[in-house]
Amino acid sequence: MLNPAAEKSYEKGLDALERIELKEALAYFEAAVAIEKRSRKAPLQPRYLSYYGLCIALVGKQMHSAAKLCTQACATERYNPDLEWNLGRVFLAAGRRKEAHAAFLRGLRQERRHQGIWRELHRMGVRRRPVLKFLSRTNPLNMFLGRKRAEGKSAA
Repeated sequence: MLNPAAEKSYEKGLDALERIELKEALAYFEAAVAIEKRSRKAPLQPRYLSYYGLCIALVGKQMHSAAKLCTQACATERYNPDLEWNLGRVFLAAGRRKEAHAAFLRGLRQERRHQGIWRELHRMGVRRRPVLKFLSRTNPLNMFLGRKRAEGKSAA
């Protein structure tokens, strides 16, 4: 059974996050997690952990802790695409684009029309193929040629 006080704090956190009041959202999600921990009647709600982790990443820049909380939430509740969406946003904030993309794709497997995930994927853009396909994307020659190709496109 849900703890009404924790659920109320969670709802206020979602509202604050929607208004982009990140510090306020962090406080509400932190309170929801703390209330849940004190009651200890049931395991912590994964969505509380996930949104708390997201706010830790966005406000506190504690990427390792945030990713750990979001990953834990995803492992606990595998069918919730919002948790994968939050994990992907944490990875993006940490500059880990490949892992973010993978999290977003997992979320889309759970809910094909998830607007938040589609928005993030659109913002990320599409990677172009490496210039020299027989070399890895991280090969210095491919990186150099890719930058030159991008410069040529922007100058046109």
